[in-house]
Amino acid sequence: MMWGTRVRYGTLAFALCAWGCDDGGMDDDGGDTDGDEGMVYACGDLVDEDDLAACSPNANDYQPGGDDAYEACVTDDGTYTLVDSTPSSIARVEAYEEVLTMLAADPSQAGFTAARTKYSEDEGLESRLQRREDLHYPEIPMSDWDPGVDSDKQCTVASNVEKYAERCAGPSSIAPIMNEAFAAGQNGEGEPAVHIARIEAAGLWFLYLSVYKEANTCFTSKAKDCDSAWAYYTGGFDRGGGIGMAADVLAVSQEAHDAIWDGFSAFRCLRDLNPADESPSIGDLDMDAQGLLCSAQSQLTTALDHGLAMVVRARLEAFAGLEGAEAEAAWAGLEIIGPVLDRAGNERDAAAYASLQSFWTAGQPTDVSDAIATLDAVFTCP
Repeated sequence: MMWGTRVRYGTLAFALCAWGCDDGGMDDDGGDTDGDEGMVYACGDLVDEDDLAACSPNANDYQPGGDDAYEACVTDDGTYTLVDSTPSSIARVEAYEEVLTMLAADPSQAGFTAARTKYSEDEGLESRLQRREDLHYPEIPMSDWDPGVDSDKQCTVASNVEKYAERCAGPSSIAPIMNEAFAAGQNGEGEPAVHIARIEAAGLWFLYLSVYKEANTCFTSKAKDCDSAWAYYTGGFDRGGGIGMAADVLAVSQEAHDAIWDGFSAFRCLRDLNPADESPSIGDLDMDAQGLLCSAQSQLTTALDHGLAMVVRARLEAFAGLEGAEAEAAWAGLEIIGPVLDRAGNERDAAAYASLQSFWTAGQPTDVSDAIATLDAVFTCP
């Protein structure tokens, strides 16, 4: 089993380690100190682009039961052990699957209404999707916080959604897609298959962001969020299976699936080695553990990005064999999930990825061979 060499550029380091991934610790506001562009300190050595093809683990990557920088911990047998009780996140992944199953069985206006009711259940899928943040982007500055809103719900503030749209991906981008697709289906407008494809792609985007978000807040909010990271990826399954994103990734790449598992397991291992109270913080960790946490962020991000890229690649290949309404529906989903790779593609190799970024916005294509070749060139390793 081989994992992808992690490329750590300055922009990636800032996005992943905004709490101070450097050799001098954190400043009073929890921000970066002394980091130079293109350099990363506690995250590990800078990796040259020429090494990408090696597909070897970074020296700091977590490898269950392997020779890594982590002490023996609860995930070394390759399975997942809960920090707390079974997370409610499992029910949200199940709801995502149920919505799609309902729509496949009944794509009528009534079917869309029933599926939307499932999507909108109290404390269900919609409740988290509409406030989901993309932690790959910088935090909303405290100066823009609404003092009457919890720190982890600042993306429910309309002004923040508008000003920090990339950070507030759930309310700014994903929820509107869901709402528009459900409404169109309920009103009998357009092709139901197109609306279903958009709902599926938007839901996958949410799951992809949620795995990374919950893994990180396991160290800044609640220790049991590690469980939610596992749940949002697998839907409650062990390594051999899964629903939601895990099912999509596993269907196209065992290597990518295992890399994602190892990525969120790195967070669980660190939480096992560094027990915290119900409100953990980065300050619970010594400097060595902080360095490993920063590396775990990079490991999980790279694995998730590669896994999503492999899913998109497979969907492009499938699209190439479709015609008419089927092709229209497939492209409707790709128009949503494809651009989710823009951040990662630009961080890995902006010059190589540039043509793909414009590809997603150029309308339904007649040839996807160049797009697939670009994915292969940019997302070489998990």
